Amino acid sequence: MNKTNSPHPQWALKHKKPGTELRLLNGRYYLYEYKTHYDQVKKGPRKKTGALLGSITQEHGFVPSKKRMMEGVVHQKVFAHVRVKEYGVSWLVLYHLKQYCDVLKKSFGEDWKNLIAIAYCRFLYRCPLKSIPFHLATSYLSEGLGIDSFTEKQASGILNRIGDQRDRMIDYMRAFIQKGDYVLMDATNVISHSQNISLSKQGYSNNLSYDSQFNLLYLYSSQNRMPVYYRLLAGNIREVKAFKNSILEAGLDRAVIIADKGFYSERNIELLFDEKLQFIIPLKRDNSMIDYQAMVNNTFKQSASYFEHEKKSIWYRKTRIENGLYLHLFLNELLRVKEDSDYLTRIKTHPESYSIDGYHEKRNRFGTLALLTNLKDSDQVIYQIYKSRLSIELMFDGMKNVLEADHTYMQNEQTLQGWMFINHITLQWYQHLYIDLKDKGLLNKISVNDYVQHLTDIKKIYINEQWHFNEFTNYTKKLTLALSLNIDFDQ
Repeated sequence: MNKTNSPHPQWALKHKKPGTELRLLNGRYYLYEYKTHYDQVKKGPRKKTGALLGSITQEHGFVPSKKRMMEGVVHQKVFAHVRVKEYGVSWLVLYHLKQYCDVLKKSFGEDWKNLIAIAYCRFLYRCPLKSIPFHLATSYLSEGLGIDSFTEKQASGILNRIGDQRDRMIDYMRAFIQKGDYVLMDATNVISHSQNISLSKQGYSNNLSYDSQFNLLYLYSSQNRMPVYYRLLAGNIREVKAFKNSILEAGLDRAVIIADKGFYSERNIELLFDEKLQFIIPLKRDNSMIDYQAMVNNTFKQSASYFEHEKKSIWYRKTRIENGLYLHLFLNELLRVKEDSDYLTRIKTHPESYSIDGYHEKRNRFGTLALLTNLKDSDQVIYQIYKSRLSIELMFDGMKNVLEADHTYMQNEQTLQGWMFINHITLQWYQHLYIDLKDKGLLNKISVNDYVQHLTDIKKIYINEQWHFNEFTNYTKKLTLALSLNIDFDQ
């Protein structure tokens, strides 16, 4: 039967391709695969209906089945008939985050478009490689970049190719490091579910896990509050051994290692001095190097000075230790009062762990922070640099909990390197939006994830061979104005 005699309308028929068939079910059109095979009984060809490819409506055209797209069933030629595409986040990436696109273009040439496409899918959907074809097909990003959607195999090939270009990655990362900027250094572990990655080793992590893992070392700009450099290390390598090479590779003038309270040991201090590294290490409050006698006598403030930090008065004393070490002791009175009250409350609620004797033993330490460093900067600068560590912790939290990058199933080391570079790009995007919200005083109203999800409500629809904005809520438009996103809704 030809199309002119078909009982189906032309708007549905135009999506029918060889090897597919239309079905009208409950007033809605669906497109299915079909195959023919030889029927031994009837001695002739027989049609067999296959997978559901998607639905068809007059308004939206062909809408692929998400399940089948995830499984890679829908053929590439069907993508061209998607009629409604996500636009808000696509615009955000191409225009609001344009600086990252420009640097990628300079460092990677034409591959920058593929990197942006994969990073977009990772950023918005936290998706694995197999889901990229579907998400690109339903995104306006491919239109903006002027590229076709690609398959999982092609995406893997791109990552494999990029993963072998560390020099280009370094070129990209160095573009975000400013001369003279304090760069903070820290590391975290990433669980690896592969036996084929040489970096993957059994190592100890803070959650008492001994899973196979590799270490992810990061440098963070204190001036721009942005992640600027990363390096993958074997899971059984201690960070100190790798700090010096990472500083050299990043081309840094100054880098300060910001440790956690479990890092201090005489051996680690020796290693840091041997490598001529600058550091700030917080000490546990029961460390014997800390002199609390002035707290006991209530004379700390008599020989101390103070500065303002985030509208709080911070009192401080500095003591010079041998071998060029300095011990800075800070007192935050507001924190001291809070910790005092909290401990007394817990004596009542958790008597098995807290007691009045324990209170008297610890009360002179409440509200204090002791920092050991070889920096010669002022107490206020030392304090501010250390407090910047909170930004690194928030960054790692975003990477692990929001971007879901705390584990990987990559089976090839080059592909893993490419995948982690994609994660680095998305982490920069995440931090950029986080700073946007923080600087505009909106963090208490909306999270980065909410920010991005609201933008997905902005879509474009293809009508009469032209793209138009689809309907969206007034709230979404107000949000774009509050965030200073200059989307031209009249185009």
